[in-house]
Amino acid sequence: MKLLAALASALAWGVSLAEAKAVFAHFMVGNTKSLGLVDWRHEIMTAQAAGIDAFVLNMASKDPTNNIALPMAFTAADDMGFQLLFSFDYAGNGPWDKSVVIDMIKEYGAKDTYFKTAGKPFVSTFEGPNNADDWKDIKKETNCFFMPDWSSVGAQPAVHLGDGIADGLFSWDAWPKGPANMTTYPDASYYDFLGSKPYMMPISPWFYTNLPGYEKNWLWRGDDMWF
Repeated sequence: MKLLAALASALAWGVSLAEAKAVFAHFMVGNTKSLGLVDWRHEIMTAQAAGIDAFVLNMASKDPTNNIALPMAFTAADDMGFQLLFSFDYAGNGPWDKSVVIDMIKEYGAKDTYFKTAGKPFVSTFEGPNNADDWKDIKKETNCFFMPDWSSVGAQPAVHLGDGIADGLFSWDAWPKGPANMTTYPDASYYDFLGSKPYMMPISPWFYTNLPGYEKNWLWRGDDMWF
Protein backbone atom coordinates (compact mmCIF):
# COMPACT_ATOMS: atom_id res chain seq x y z
CA MET A 1 0.00 0.00 0.00
CA LYS A 2 1.33 3.41 -0.98
CA LEU A 3 0.50 5.02 2.35
CA LEU A 4 2.46 2.46 4.33
CA ALA A 5 5.47 3.15 2.14
CA ALA A 6 4.96 6.88 2.55
CA LEU A 7 4.69 6.61 6.31
CA ALA A 8 7.69 4.33 6.56
CA SER A 9 9.81 6.67 4.49
CA ALA A 10 8.57 9.90 5.97
CA LEU A 11 7.68 11.49 9.26
CA ALA A 12 4.94 11.15 11.78
CA TRP A 13 4.56 14.69 13.04
CA GLY A 14 3.40 15.29 16.59
CA VAL A 15 2.33 18.78 17.61
CA SER A 16 1.44 19.62 21.18
CA LEU A 17 -0.82 22.63 21.56
CA ALA A 18 -2.75 24.08 24.47
CA GLU A 19 -6.10 22.73 23.33
CA ALA A 20 -5.15 19.41 21.75
CA LYS A 21 -2.53 17.02 20.49
CA ALA A 22 -2.41 15.72 16.96
CA VAL A 23 -0.26 13.33 14.96
CA PHE A 24 0.50 14.17 11.34
CA ALA A 25 2.03 12.10 8.55
CA HIS A 26 4.30 13.82 6.04
CA PHE A 27 2.91 13.03 2.58
CA MET A 28 4.87 13.71 -0.61
CA VAL A 29 2.45 15.16 -3.16
CA GLY A 30 5.08 14.83 -5.87
CA ASN A 31 4.74 11.04 -5.62
CA THR A 32 0.96 11.03 -6.18
CA LYS A 33 0.75 11.62 -9.92
CA SER A 34 -0.79 8.18 -10.51
CA LEU A 35 -3.33 8.38 -7.65
CA GLY A 36 -7.03 8.71 -8.36
CA LEU A 37 -9.83 9.64 -5.98
CA VAL A 38 -10.30 6.02 -4.89
CA ASP A 39 -6.58 5.80 -4.10
CA TRP A 40 -6.69 8.95 -1.97
CA ARG A 41 -9.63 7.52 -0.02
CA HIS A 42 -7.69 4.32 0.56
CA GLU A 43 -4.62 6.24 1.75
CA ILE A 44 -6.75 8.19 4.20
CA MET A 45 -8.56 5.09 5.45
CA THR A 46 -5.21 3.43 6.17
CA ALA A 47 -3.98 6.55 7.97
CA GLN A 48 -7.11 6.72 10.10
CA ALA A 49 -6.67 3.09 11.10
CA ALA A 50 -3.15 3.96 12.27
CA GLY A 51 -4.35 6.89 14.40
CA ILE A 52 -3.08 9.62 12.07
CA ASP A 53 -5.03 12.88 12.38
CA ALA A 54 -3.93 14.64 9.19
CA PHE A 55 -1.65 14.50 6.18
CA VAL A 56 0.97 17.22 5.86
CA LEU A 57 1.04 17.71 2.10
CA ASN A 58 4.63 18.41 1.07
CA MET A 59 4.63 20.31 -2.23
CA ALA A 60 7.52 21.47 -4.37
CA SER A 61 7.23 24.81 -6.13
CA LYS A 62 5.98 24.69 -9.73
CA ASP A 63 5.26 20.96 -9.57
CA PRO A 64 2.29 20.33 -11.92
CA THR A 65 1.24 17.40 -9.72
CA ASN A 66 0.05 19.88 -7.08
CA ASN A 67 -2.85 21.14 -9.20
CA ILE A 68 -3.88 17.58 -10.05
CA ALA A 69 -3.60 16.12 -6.56
CA LEU A 70 -5.02 18.82 -4.28
CA PRO A 71 -8.64 18.80 -5.50
CA MET A 72 -8.77 15.00 -5.19
CA ALA A 73 -7.04 15.00 -1.80
CA PHE A 74 -9.49 17.49 -0.32
CA THR A 75 -12.49 15.73 -1.86
CA ALA A 76 -11.34 12.43 -0.37
CA ALA A 77 -10.63 14.06 3.00
CA ASP A 78 -14.11 15.56 3.03
CA ASP A 79 -15.62 12.17 2.19
CA MET A 80 -13.64 10.43 4.94
CA GLY A 81 -13.80 13.05 7.71
CA PHE A 82 -10.04 13.58 7.56
CA GLN A 83 -7.85 16.69 7.63
CA LEU A 84 -4.98 18.05 5.55
CA LEU A 85 -2.47 20.87 5.79
CA PHE A 86 0.29 22.34 3.65
CA SER A 87 4.06 22.12 3.88
CA PHE A 88 5.69 24.28 1.22
CA ASP A 89 8.95 22.64 0.12
CA TYR A 90 11.61 25.28 -0.55
CA ALA A 91 14.37 22.74 -1.24
CA GLY A 92 13.00 20.53 -4.04
CA ASN A 93 12.46 23.05 -6.85
CA GLY A 94 13.66 26.16 -5.08
CA PRO A 95 11.72 28.91 -3.26
CA TRP A 96 8.00 29.44 -3.62
CA ASP A 97 6.60 32.69 -5.00
CA LYS A 98 4.88 34.22 -1.99
CA SER A 99 1.87 35.30 -4.06
CA VAL A 100 1.27 31.66 -5.02
CA VAL A 101 1.53 30.60 -1.37
CA ILE A 102 -0.99 33.27 -0.39
CA ASP A 103 -3.43 32.19 -3.09
CA MET A 104 -3.18 28.50 -2.12
CA ILE A 105 -3.73 29.15 1.58
CA LYS A 106 -6.69 31.40 0.80
CA GLU A 107 -8.19 28.79 -1.52
CA TYR A 108 -7.84 25.78 0.77
CA GLY A 109 -7.27 27.14 4.27
CA ALA A 110 -10.92 28.00 4.90
CA LYS A 111 -12.12 24.48 4.12
CA ASP A 112 -13.46 22.38 6.98
CA THR A 113 -10.99 19.65 6.03
CA TYR A 114 -7.97 21.96 6.42
CA PHE A 115 -6.32 21.54 9.83
CA LYS A 116 -6.52 24.66 11.98
CA THR A 117 -5.02 25.88 15.22
CA ALA A 118 -7.04 28.43 17.20
CA GLY A 119 -9.13 28.92 14.07
CA LYS A 120 -6.10 29.64 11.88
CA PRO A 121 -4.95 27.43 8.98
CA PHE A 122 -1.83 25.57 10.10
CA VAL A 123 1.02 25.95 7.59
CA SER A 124 4.55 24.55 7.58
CA THR A 125 7.56 24.37 5.27
CA PHE A 126 10.44 22.14 4.41
CA GLU A 127 13.34 24.56 4.80
CA GLY A 128 13.24 28.04 3.25
CA PRO A 129 15.02 30.08 5.96
CA ASN A 130 16.31 32.51 3.33
CA ASN A 131 12.71 33.38 2.50
CA ALA A 132 11.58 33.97 6.08
CA ASP A 133 10.72 37.61 5.37
CA ASP A 134 8.15 36.50 2.76
CA TRP A 135 6.04 35.13 5.58
CA LYS A 136 5.39 38.59 6.99
CA ASP A 137 3.16 39.31 4.00
CA ILE A 138 1.87 35.73 3.79
CA LYS A 139 0.71 35.75 7.41
CA LYS A 140 -0.78 39.22 7.02
CA GLU A 141 -2.79 38.13 3.98
CA THR A 142 -3.89 34.68 5.22
CA ASN A 143 -3.89 34.86 9.03
CA CYS A 144 -2.20 31.46 9.07
CA PHE A 145 -0.51 29.77 12.02
CA PHE A 146 3.06 29.35 10.78
CA MET A 147 5.30 26.54 12.05
CA PRO A 148 8.17 26.03 9.58
CA ASP A 149 10.99 23.51 9.47
CA TRP A 150 14.16 25.58 9.35
CA SER A 151 16.32 22.81 10.80
CA SER A 152 19.25 23.64 8.55
CA VAL A 153 20.00 26.75 10.60
CA GLY A 154 19.23 25.32 14.05
CA ALA A 155 16.72 26.34 16.69
CA GLN A 156 18.32 29.54 17.99
CA PRO A 157 18.75 31.31 14.62
CA ALA A 158 15.39 30.02 13.35
CA VAL A 159 13.50 31.64 16.23
CA HIS A 160 14.72 35.09 15.12
CA LEU A 161 14.34 34.77 11.35
CA GLY A 162 11.93 37.22 9.76
CA ASP A 163 11.92 39.21 13.01
CA GLY A 164 10.49 36.20 14.83
CA ILE A 165 7.75 35.56 12.26
CA ALA A 166 7.33 31.85 13.11
CA ASP A 167 4.56 31.00 15.57
CA GLY A 168 6.47 27.84 16.48
CA LEU A 169 9.05 25.55 14.92
CA PHE A 170 9.20 22.04 13.54
CA SER A 171 12.41 19.99 13.56
CA TRP A 172 13.46 17.57 10.83
CA ASP A 173 16.24 16.20 13.01
CA ALA A 174 14.76 12.74 13.61
CA TRP A 175 17.66 10.40 12.82
CA PRO A 176 21.11 9.62 14.21
CA LYS A 177 24.10 10.90 12.30
CA GLY A 178 26.32 8.03 11.23
CA PRO A 179 27.14 5.44 13.91
CA ALA A 180 26.32 7.71 16.87
CA ASN A 181 23.04 7.10 18.68
CA MET A 182 20.34 9.76 18.73
CA THR A 183 20.18 12.08 21.74
CA THR A 184 17.58 14.47 23.14
CA TYR A 185 19.79 17.51 22.48
CA PRO A 186 18.03 18.66 19.27
CA ASP A 187 14.61 18.57 20.94
CA ALA A 188 15.93 20.26 24.08
CA SER A 189 17.44 23.10 22.05
CA TYR A 190 14.03 23.93 20.56
CA TYR A 191 12.42 23.97 23.99
CA ASP A 192 15.18 26.25 25.27
CA PHE A 193 15.01 28.83 22.48
CA LEU A 194 11.29 28.82 21.64
CA GLY A 195 10.21 29.94 25.09
CA SER A 196 6.41 29.93 25.17
CA LYS A 197 6.05 29.14 21.46
CA PRO A 198 5.12 25.54 20.54
CA TYR A 199 7.52 22.93 19.21
CA MET A 200 6.54 20.17 16.79
CA MET A 201 8.80 17.15 17.19
CA PRO A 202 9.54 14.56 14.50
CA ILE A 203 9.24 10.80 14.84
CA SER A 204 10.53 8.52 12.12
CA PRO A 205 11.31 4.82 12.57
CA TRP A 206 12.48 4.47 8.98
CA PHE A 207 13.53 6.93 6.30
CA TYR A 208 14.90 6.20 2.86
CA THR A 209 15.07 7.98 -0.46
CA ASN A 210 15.57 6.79 -4.02
CA LEU A 211 15.37 9.86 -6.25
CA PRO A 212 17.78 9.55 -9.18
CA GLY A 213 16.86 13.03 -10.40
CA TYR A 214 18.34 14.48 -7.22
CA GLU A 215 21.21 11.95 -7.07
CA LYS A 216 19.80 10.67 -3.77
CA ASN A 217 19.73 6.98 -2.91
CA TRP A 218 20.27 6.15 0.75
CA LEU A 219 18.78 4.80 3.96
CA TRP A 220 19.02 6.52 7.33
CA ARG A 221 19.29 4.31 10.40
CA GLY A 222 16.23 4.49 12.61
CA ASP A 223 15.27 1.08 13.94
CA ASP A 224 17.84 1.19 16.75
CA MET A 225 18.60 4.88 16.91
CA TRP A 226 18.17 5.18 20.68
CA PHE A 227 19.82 1.97 21.90
